[in-house]
Amino acid sequence: MAMEVKSNMRKLILICISMISGLIGFAQDEIDSILPPDSSLLKISIVLPEFKLIDTDTIRLGEHDELICDSYTALGVPYVYDALHSFNRRRMDYFGGYLNVKVNAALERVRSKGYPSDVKDLFIQIDPKTLTVYWTAVVGPSEDGNCYACVDSRGSANGGLTAVNRQIPRMHSLYSGMDPVLLLDFNEDVVQCFEGDGTPLSSYCTYVNIRQKFYKYATDCIDDSLNTVIVSLDYNNTGHDTVLGDDADLKILAKKASTPPYKKYKVRSGDTLSQIAQRHRTSVSAIKRLNHLKSDRINIGQILKIPT
Repeated sequence: MAMEVKSNMRKLILICISMISGLIGFAQDEIDSILPPDSSLLKISIVLPEFKLIDTDTIRLGEHDELICDSYTALGVPYVYDALHSFNRRRMDYFGGYLNVKVNAALERVRSKGYPSDVKDLFIQIDPKTLTVYWTAVVGPSEDGNCYACVDSRGSANGGLTAVNRQIPRMHSLYSGMDPVLLLDFNEDVVQCFEGDGTPLSSYCTYVNIRQKFYKYATDCIDDSLNTVIVSLDYNNTGHDTVLGDDADLKILAKKASTPPYKKYKVRSGDTLSQIAQRHRTSVSAIKRLNHLKSDRINIGQILKIPT
């Protein structure tokens, strides 16, 4: 009897050992299936899509709009991905595409013709294989009654929205009395093809997030009594800011546009803008722009300025 009990006890112990071994083996299998010994096996190679530039011929332009196209390349510059998001310029070495400066110069050209200025659109493309930024802006007379005097931006490489938003209040403070309007919130995950020092990678497995917010600043710049467009900026962002430090004295920039030639016409019964434009050999859009009209509606006795 004693021998039988001992035999049964040995069998029970063997069964328990077998069950414990099975559980340990299952747990190890689960761990191995989730995290392979070589974690590099988890990296997935990214296939770069073909890069295609925007066809600028497809961009609609108004009668007095201007299309500005430019590019810059970060390859060969220290800290290439920081350089990549330097759409205007970076403080450490003034490298950048000077996008803001060039757009602001175009805004001044619009105002020099007697029109309130506006940046109507902004397109940005990045070629990850060459670290080249291509940008196109549409600048022309404002059509919403505001004058957008200048553009400024702040951004980050891999810092995300939080890093960008921290910089925005100080930027807005540079344009006291002007209303900021978001022009473009650029947010693109660029395939990383290079190390930070510009060394090419043999395979592409990660992205670098490029985030940049562009704002245009509206101001009341129409002097109806003089029929002029006048803009005064407390912050000179048309070129001098690219060589001055943050603590340097900032000059006041004042631009006065030339007065466009026009004659006055008093609207009579039965007149339409189309008839008036045809009679004076001009266009409806030109009359609306000069008189800041938002529709084709006119009233008897209304005085219109007619381009000559």
